[in-house]
Amino acid sequence: MDALAPMRAHGPLKTSRMSETAYEAIEGAIVRCELPPGTPLVDRQLSEVLGVSRTPIRDAMQSLEAAGLAVRVRGRYSVAGFDVDDIRELYEVRRLLEPAGLERLAQTWDEETVDELAGFFEEAQRPGPPGPYEEYLARDHAFHKRIVALTGNSRVKRFYAVNEKQINRIRHYLAPGYAGRMNEVVSEHKDVCEAIGRKDLAAARAALIGHLEAGEATMIKFLAQQQESSGA
Repeated sequence: MDALAPMRAHGPLKTSRMSETAYEAIEGAIVRCELPPGTPLVDRQLSEVLGVSRTPIRDAMQSLEAAGLAVRVRGRYSVAGFDVDDIRELYEVRRLLEPAGLERLAQTWDEETVDELAGFFEEAQRPGPPGPYEEYLARDHAFHKRIVALTGNSRVKRFYAVNEKQINRIRHYLAPGYAGRMNEVVSEHKDVCEAIGRKDLAAARAALIGHLEAGEATMIKFLAQQQESSGA
């Protein structure tokens, strides 16, 4: 079986921004779980698939390691795995960063922003298999990213982006279990949006944290089930 088959469809990369583009291509495949945890990342194979030299691939490997998406053992890279502790730490970071955006919004309750967030999911399709689920998930990501952006802190936004990519990878890996919780996810988002619309910081913060805690618990549950079924 060709582990890199999903990446071959992208074809060779263009010559400009080679290292950055190589990173983006490999990172995307990892986050989407086209390259699942444990997949070897061999520079010779990746350079052939992406149509670049080994130098930008090696640069990309170092960046992926720094982002927590790849690990190096005895000089060889592979896609990083994850466990319950990783999920807990990632969600702890979210519970620290996302409420900060709500708190900044509450300093002014800017009407345009309140209206935007209060109606964020009004036009989103109710999730279902498979397209609407993916569309809703993208809307979900955009909503949380928008809340973090309200902090106005560029470092917070960059750090959150790294954290969110790791969350997204786990979410793709555990997609069947996460998709089964979508009715609850819709309701939880609605609670956050309605509280923002009322300009009720305490309620919005509580609803947001409750949503994140429920997401964490679901991921941990389905990871345990998957590990049990695989005998891990």
